[in-house]
Amino acid sequence: MPIRFSTAVCAVLLTLPLGRALADVAPDHAEKMAGGLKLFKNGVGQMLKQHCVKCHGGEKTRGDFDLTTREALLKGGSEGAAIVPGNANASRLLKLVSHAEKPFMPAKAEKLPPAMVENIAAWINTGAPYDKPLVDTKLAAGEMQITDTDRQYWAFAPLAKPATPAVENTRWPENEIDRFILAKLEEAKLQPNRRAEKRTLLRRVYYDLIGLPPTPEETAVFLAAADGNPRTALESVVDRLLNSPHYGERWGRHWLDLARYADSFGFEQDTDRHHAYHYRDFIIKALNKDMPYNEFVRWQIAGDEIEPANPLAMMATGFLGAGVFPTQLTEKEFESARYDELDDMVNTVGTAMLGMTIGCARCHDHKFDPIPTRDYYRMITTFATTIRSEIDVDLKPDETRLRLAKRWPSGSETNCRGGLANGSRAGRPSSRRSSSGPCSTTRNSSRSTGRGSSGRMTARFC
Repeated sequence: MPIRFSTAVCAVLLTLPLGRALADVAPDHAEKMAGGLKLFKNGVGQMLKQHCVKCHGGEKTRGDFDLTTREALLKGGSEGAAIVPGNANASRLLKLVSHAEKPFMPAKAEKLPPAMVENIAAWINTGAPYDKPLVDTKLAAGEMQITDTDRQYWAFAPLAKPATPAVENTRWPENEIDRFILAKLEEAKLQPNRRAEKRTLLRRVYYDLIGLPPTPEETAVFLAAADGNPRTALESVVDRLLNSPHYGERWGRHWLDLARYADSFGFEQDTDRHHAYHYRDFIIKALNKDMPYNEFVRWQIAGDEIEPANPLAMMATGFLGAGVFPTQLTEKEFESARYDELDDMVNTVGTAMLGMTIGCARCHDHKFDPIPTRDYYRMITTFATTIRSEIDVDLKPDETRLRLAKRWPSGSETNCRGGLANGSRAGRPSSRRSSSGPCSTTRNSSRSTGRGSSGRMTARFC
């Protein structure tokens, strides 16, 4: 008789399309924009400043057409849109500067050289990107403008390896990290503490790495080994504890604090999230597997898009839904609750991953960080199609395939499908709506809706 599992996952948001709110981004979008920026910096921007800005956003704004910023360019003027990003031939601006249509531009001046017109066309075809506004002193009414100084903000700086500092007491450091510590001590005219006793050092290592004290037996083994070679004995303990499953349990707590993880929804009802623990388990597994940080971050933001067939990646998206969420709403509260939910996602991405309090820009330009309100809402749109959902996920697909292969040998596909159908009688109907919120939906696994049928582990995201 097969073992049945009834394990589930909750508090996850999936990026499911809702009527295609936003157009798909072309695969070569980033490459095109980079090429467009190069064109802008190498001539197009200066040409616009020299021949166009005076009448369109500088001293005057003729035809209500301002091209000093990309936002204003895309807005167009009284005659409609000026450009169609990615399609120069359909753009009115190119037709005017190439004298294909009247009024010829620049006004009361010679036609631009053919090479310059070609550069404008190529720039529009790449999306017409700007690296900065064409008029440095021009500020849109009440709007923050990001300056070159703002772009040097510490949170935007790439990671760098600083030079190892010189120290006076060269005998004390045993590695480069020690030199950084000693340099600050010497700067403050302080001396390092004496070395800890072996038993004390062992307890510190245990509490730091796994949060538990060593057993008397482990202490005895370490002390015996340390009598011969203390450094080798300590390194052996550290390696063993780093490979312990308790390591992820100990250090995962710190990330769960950043991710505002909880086992309940919050607010006055504060109902339980019965399956939220699977996101917690992802954090533990990621740390124990020494998952690369870039993958760790990407999976939590869009694991269902990046690796939809990977159960661990699906569990990771619980990050987006780990925040508070009202489980009882009136019709008038739906829209405000949705914006609060999006704000929670963006704000947490900012504080946990970017080192910035992005949420402050929801109502006004940020008072300290270089984040205009317009950029806050652009980031909100990134999660516009992210919804709170309940789905079934096989957490052990390899075991399931082996179990099914033993039960239904090759050539028994029909029996296999029938067995799955019979095993799914305890599952949820696909039309059932989740009670987790107004935007919730349910998506069942295409292979089975059974709860633990044929030994599969069922995960439910809500």
